[in-house]
Amino acid sequence: MLLADSISRFQTYFLRHGASATLSRACLFVRRLIFANRMVVFYFDLTNPDSPPATTILPPQLIVERKEHKEQIDAPDWQKMVSYWNQKLSSRKFAERLRQGASLWLIRAEGKLAGYGWTMTGHTIESHYCPLGRNDVHFFDFLVFPEFRGRQINPRLVNYMLEQLAAERRVRAYIEVAEWNQPQLNSLRKTPFRLLGVARKASFFGRTFVEWTECSSKPGASAVAAPIPGSRVA
Repeated sequence: MLLADSISRFQTYFLRHGASATLSRACLFVRRLIFANRMVVFYFDLTNPDSPPATTILPPQLIVERKEHKEQIDAPDWQKMVSYWNQKLSSRKFAERLRQGASLWLIRAEGKLAGYGWTMTGHTIESHYCPLGRNDVHFFDFLVFPEFRGRQINPRLVNYMLEQLAAERRVRAYIEVAEWNQPQLNSLRKTPFRLLGVARKASFFGRTFVEWTECSSKPGASAVAAPIPGSRVA
C-alpha cells in the first residue's frame, strides 16, 4: 500500500509539475530514505515571560486565517491544498485531521493562498516524541506553495501562530522537522522555537519507543529508548 501510494503521488506530481521538478522530488525522496526516522525536535515555552513570542505585525499583503471545520474552508482553497500531491489521499487525510480536532492555519498573500500549517492541542495525530499536556500544542505539516517561496512566508506564519496561542494561554509548543529538510530547519531559525534534541521512534503493540541521539534541554534526557506513556499507534 505504501509503495502504491508513493508511485501514485509521483505520477500525479509529474503530470502537474513536469520532468525537471519530478526529478528534483525523486532526489529528495532518496535523501528521505537515507535519513529516515531521524527528526530534529523543537519546543517553545508559551508561558515564559522571559522569552515571549515575537510580536508579529504582518505586512498588509499577508493575512492569516484559522479553520477548524472543513465547511469553513473555501472550495478553491481546499482544492489547491489537496491537489498539490495526490488529491484523493490528501482530501481523506485533511478531513480526518479536522474531525480529530486539528486546526488549519491558512496564510494569504495579496488575497491568494500562499501556504498553510496545522496545530493540534492536547494530543497528536500520530504518537509523538514527547508526552503532550492538555494545553500543549503540536505544530505539524507546513507547506508554502512554490510560487510564494523565498518571501519569509513560513516563519511569519509560525511566529503569528505562536503569538496567538500564547494569548490563548497555551503552555508549550512542539514541532519536529526531518533531519534532511534543510529549508524547513533554516525557516525555524527565524522563529523562537528552541532545539530539544534529535530523535527517532518506533511503535510496537500500541506503545511508542523514542531514542534521543542528541539533546539540548530535555530534562533527564539520555540515549536510552523509553516508552511514551499513553502513546498509541497512528
